[in-house]
Amino acid sequence: MFQSLLEQVTELHRLADEITLESNRLHANVRARLSWDRDAPPLPPEQRKIADEAVDVLSTPRLSSAQSRLLQRAFFGR
Repeated sequence: MFQSLLEQVTELHRLADEITLESNRLHANVRARLSWDRDAPPLPPEQRKIADEAVDVLSTPRLSSAQSRLLQRAFFGR
């Protein structure tokens, strides 16, 4: 299961890089939504779709904290 999630996150990161020159806004949107911040920056529809998928994957229950950190590093590039 974890390997599949990691592959999904890696693909979402690649797609985010393809559709936007600056992914900071997309990353800020995902981070805000993961932390339940109501002030997530708005995104164009194509970026919103990627953000929605990233939030779904990154908020997967039953992951260890180490696995969760690895998924976030893969998506956010850190």
